[in-house]
Amino acid sequence: MIHGRFVLSAGAATAAIVVALGASGQDVPAAAAPAATPAPAPGSIVAKPPVFVMPAEKSTEVATHWSLRRDYLRDRDERRADDEVQRVRQLKDDLALTNLFFIGGALIRESHDALAAGSPSQASARCKLAVELAPAMEEAHLCLVRVILSEDPTAVKRAAAELYAAATTALDDPRLSRAAFANLLSVLFLGLLAAGTVFGVVIFARYANLYAHDVHHLFPVGARRWQTKMLAAVLLLLPVFLQMGPLPLVFTALLAVALYLSTVEMVVATLLLAALAATPCAAEGIGRIAAFGGPAVDVWLLEHGEGSGPEVARLQKRLDSGANDFAVDFALAHKAKRDGDLAIAEKLYLRAIEAGSNNTGLAAVHNNLGNVLLLEGDVAKGQAHYQQSIDLREGVAASHFNLSRALGLNGVEALEKVQSEQGRANELDRLGIKDFTGDQLQANRKANKFVLDVPLDDSLLQPLLDNEIRTAGPVGDEVRAQLSFGLPAEAASGLPVIVALLIFALHLLRGRLRPSGRCERCGREVCKRCDPDARPSEQLCAQCVNVFIRRTGVDAAERIRKEYAVQAYHRQGHAMARVLGVLSGAGHVMMGYPVRGIVYLTATGSLGASIVLWHGLAHGPVAVRSSLSLFRIGLTAAGFIAIYAICLRDLVNRQRAKEGS
Repeated sequence: MIHGRFVLSAGAATAAIVVALGASGQDVPAAAAPAATPAPAPGSIVAKPPVFVMPAEKSTEVATHWSLRRDYLRDRDERRADDEVQRVRQLKDDLALTNLFFIGGALIRESHDALAAGSPSQASARCKLAVELAPAMEEAHLCLVRVILSEDPTAVKRAAAELYAAATTALDDPRLSRAAFANLLSVLFLGLLAAGTVFGVVIFARYANLYAHDVHHLFPVGARRWQTKMLAAVLLLLPVFLQMGPLPLVFTALLAVALYLSTVEMVVATLLLAALAATPCAAEGIGRIAAFGGPAVDVWLLEHGEGSGPEVARLQKRLDSGANDFAVDFALAHKAKRDGDLAIAEKLYLRAIEAGSNNTGLAAVHNNLGNVLLLEGDVAKGQAHYQQSIDLREGVAASHFNLSRALGLNGVEALEKVQSEQGRANELDRLGIKDFTGDQLQANRKANKFVLDVPLDDSLLQPLLDNEIRTAGPVGDEVRAQLSFGLPAEAASGLPVIVALLIFALHLLRGRLRPSGRCERCGREVCKRCDPDARPSEQLCAQCVNVFIRRTGVDAAERIRKEYAVQAYHRQGHAMARVLGVLSGAGHVMMGYPVRGIVYLTATGSLGASIVLWHGLAHGPVAVRSSLSLFRIGLTAAGFIAIYAICLRDLVNRQRAKEGS
């Protein structure tokens, strides 16, 4: 924003602008050709057109200077290399380039090499230059964090500030933020699916003996138990025999024990099956989030940096093909204006207006077109476009600021209007205008420093992204094909839903079907068909009823054996829970705490998925790391240890509480 004294001294500022712009252009190195104007009437006073300094070089020269620097460094000519860096700095300032991404990436790689060579001071200088030339590059700030901590491990505050800057720039960069969000969702969803698979296996192990016992009762009395157990195994392995793959084994395992599940376990199981049914849609949604490429990325890079040759060539080819995309026209016009190609910029901005957009986009186009016309010398048309921009979107500070600059060219008679527009710009974006002007009262006559351009809003890239998003459709189709288990593609979502409904129905019918239960003392089956004295409502088998409830007619040796069997059962259960506790959450599921178990399993599965997807489904836009990140390795290991410790502590506490009760 304009500084307060700039507003209070509006008269002096206007006079300075008039003097600066109305003076003779003898000391100006280069000037734009003024637009053709009608011949003046005889005897009239003709005002000299404003004179501006056009860029001496174009953005394509940035790569040339950087290449020369590289050659000088190779020849160990540090002085000339520093001169080329200074030229890059000057060119970045003259062309109003916000970021030089490819230079930032090169400097980060140089800093890695310098650190490996034992030169932390050189690495620090490279990282600082990377932040200066590419402030919106997340890796540049992370590079500086690493250098700061390597120089002074106690400089936590400085490192935290750069870490915060890295996080904010990553969020502002759609290439990074969309890729990071897609990777996070994929890791969490894969972790949930892995947790669901483990949950199905463990819950089956918890009730497997009851399943085998009740299958035995489906056959005549003379049937042998080994025969019925074999049949129970065949029913369980039916998907393998039908060549449907291993995953449907989870379906048959859950169906086999559906009659024995508690209500909470049944709910968790059905929710996990619903998540599996949603996998194709989830994969397609993640693909849509990650789909940020093609012309959209080229336009974004051109707007937020200098844009490399291939990016500009691709956009120009799209433009020449006849496609009239607002964002493409806007970005190429903005680049042409920065390079001083005003005629091309005017033509492309007019083409963007024809392409049409919302008020945000059109307001930006009219503002920038007004800048081009003003630099060409057509002040009146420039003012008209600024006013159109304000009419479309009044809250754009740049339009008010530029209008005040254009009105200042008319002399002191427009002083009141100049003050009004300056004040409005100051209200809307004080810091932005102050940063653009450098807090200077006198106007800078450089073409990219006199008037302020409005960048392309990222939301206007959506039409270009639509084609990229369509590519996510086949991702969902491929997942459906993989999860259909040899059946039609619709089975990928339909089969888990059917299994969930069957589990729910069996859970409701268990009162009529009267399945076996488990004795809470010794772990034997509680079955009225085998032991009429069993008490299913009390979860006690007939033996425990006679030994511990009735206490009459029981041999002392038999009582001792039963008590020993009870103790052995509880020791075995505790040992099994501890063994399964190695996989955080599995022990909780075995003990009958499904909600806590699935939470721990999901956390563990997500960390495991982050290792499998170490580089992510969507990769970073700039490859600057040549090795594994020790920070990430340490963070992943710490996550595993923390989850295991918390889970084990909770498991032990629950076992002790259960023993005490």
